[in-house]
Amino acid sequence: MKSATDFVTAFNNFDWTTFRASFTDDATIFYPFWNQAGRMQGKSELKTIWLTIFPEFVDTKNTRKLKINPKDINIQLYPQTAIVTFHLGNGVERLSRRTLVMVKENENWKIAHLHASSVSENKK
Repeated sequence: MKSATDFVTAFNNFDWTTFRASFTDDATIFYPFWNQAGRMQGKSELKTIWLTIFPEFVDTKNTRKLKINPKDINIQLYPQTAIVTFHLGNGVERLSRRTLVMVKENENWKIAHLHASSVSENKK
């Protein structure tokens, strides 16, 4: 799904304009971090959190790139909704999971909800 691919590419390149345009104005996010354990919602809150976590989005001198490489992509497509799930990481010591709930707005697919979680082997 091109919209999901564009989102990942914008994230990897810290392209704030394209990245932000990937979300609906009322989008919600669950981050995988304890210090952001609650639900984040709305354009203003999402902007504040994303730019705090990744200041590279607005650093005009930034040359850093991410290497987000989705694996095991699954797309469930419905007339006005799509659910995109994928994994990140090697799946051995740690596995990160992502879910994008996308909705069609004016013929464009936008992220209405992003759920990010990670699991790792419990070594006792």
